Amino acid sequence: MKVELRHEQILKLLEKKGILSVGELAHCFALSVVTIRKDLDDLASEGLLQRTFGGAVFSNRSLFNSSFRESARQDSQQKHAIASAAMEYIQDGDTVILDAGTTTLALAQLLKEELKSAFIITCSVPAALELSSAGYDILLLGGIVRNKSLALLGRETLTVLEHYRADKAFLGSSGFTAERGHSTPDLEHAQIKEAIIRASEQTYVLVDSSKYGHNWLSSFTRLRDVALTITDSQLARSAQKALKDAGAKLRIAD
Repeated sequence: MKVELRHEQILKLLEKKGILSVGELAHCFALSVVTIRKDLDDLASEGLLQRTFGGAVFSNRSLFNSSFRESARQDSQQKHAIASAAMEYIQDGDTVILDAGTTTLALAQLLKEELKSAFIITCSVPAALELSSAGYDILLLGGIVRNKSLALLGRETLTVLEHYRADKAFLGSSGFTAERGHSTPDLEHAQIKEAIIRASEQTYVLVDSSKYGHNWLSSFTRLRDVALTITDSQLARSAQKALKDAGAKLRIAD
């Protein structure tokens, strides 16, 4: 059984039972306890479960993180094409801010393969983990979490960003329209994106074409105010024209 499939089955078992021991899982999958411990450690590092002495318990965070991984799998060709186009604007030695999101994660995966040196600032734990083996200097920001520390973490992230300047920033977008530009359903996320834009010499928004026409609660930038909006070739020509007429500088990734 492939490791990824086994990980998915472990998570399903945990969601069903709530808690499992290493011994139970080793018996279930007919594997050594050493292999199961490594599986659990890997899943815990992604926030998909919580390790205990001798086993693991189901984490409510895994519902969010599993959803994130499923989103990363969807439209993977488009995300890879957008990330490949974005790579053309990054040079060795750049200071780069990476937003959270599945398309910016695809960019992180390319970065570690193609860039020799960089200083990376990100609020994405998956991106930081992806880049940790590349030898880059990485600053992991607090980001946003759904608990009582939400406002505090948001303020801390904004404060940190005030002290840094980046050559380029790469943002995700939950939706984009000619009328309101790029938007997100979360006000705190919008504020962090705005701070990233202020901290960067050039900002690129990476967004797949399925997000076109979605107009969320908080707009974080007008189309004309970013260096480039990079999307995929599935975006209709009529939509491309409307965006360009609104001042967008578009890159269509093949």
